[in-house]
Amino acid sequence: MYQVLVLGNVRPEGLDILRAFADLTILPEPAQKPDILACIGNMDAIFHKIGKVDRDIMARQKKLRIIARHGVGLDDLDLEAVREQGIPVSITADANSNAVAEATVGLLFSALRHLSRAEAMIKRDRRWNRESLAGRELKGLTVGIIGFGRIGELVATLLSGFGCRIVVHDADPAVTSRCGYPILSFEELMRTSDVISIHCPLVAATRHLIGEDALKLVKNDCIIVNTSRGGLIDKKALAAAAEEGRIGGAALDVFDKEPPDFDDAIFSCDNIVTTPHVAAMTVNAQTAMAVGAANEIRRVLVEGLPPTNNVLS
Repeated sequence: MYQVLVLGNVRPEGLDILRAFADLTILPEPAQKPDILACIGNMDAIFHKIGKVDRDIMARQKKLRIIARHGVGLDDLDLEAVREQGIPVSITADANSNAVAEATVGLLFSALRHLSRAEAMIKRDRRWNRESLAGRELKGLTVGIIGFGRIGELVATLLSGFGCRIVVHDADPAVTSRCGYPILSFEELMRTSDVISIHCPLVAATRHLIGEDALKLVKNDCIIVNTSRGGLIDKKALAAAAEEGRIGGAALDVFDKEPPDFDDAIFSCDNIVTTPHVAAMTVNAQTAMAVGAANEIRRVLVEGLPPTNNVLS
């Protein structure tokens, strides 16, 4: 039997596929580095949902043949260290795209229509003051999409159906040839958008992409939505902008540290909607990611084939 390390809480549909050919070592969330180090030397594959895999861990492995991601984000992996050892990294490319896109639209609705505050008014405060909750409609708003990958494109399609004007910024020049929406510079998108929705990966160049300087450009009623990675936004700068009325608000599903520090200022801002990284938390998406990652491991270990979508190739 092969040995597979499972990092994170994974649906049984994926685990059942793995158990047919492998013994599993399951480290539930949050997986700790000492526990990973203690067993990594015996592992043929990592099924990675959550947890840091750094250079120390890669140096300890002896026979690893694949890291299969439960999802698409790569910021928890030291890709340079993985690449140096020639280990492929597979992602489940489209498994959660629809779930995240739908959640993005839902968060935007909540921010525009003050739905979280409305519920708290009734359930927590036992008050009825509708006039204080006047919001805005999506129709006619300009929505800036930062990052026109699978999810960004789906969000654009969904919001176009509500009568929004879509504009796009993406650092990849290839996007221009396939994008049917106006392509703007980052600064122009920040200045002209009523809503900004972020869908780019977290890498060195994009860390704190939305920071103090960028927030000086936006309209004072702009809504910023982030369902990608928390580190894309400087949380202190965002909280200050929200508290001072320099933005209309924000909706955040992701944070630079998870679980976050609940004393952070962003959690005290009435105009910032927050959820605990649940955009991809549908039964459909979780099952598809679990099955997809498990099948990639089976393809490499049992069938002796390369992964179908090695991001390091």
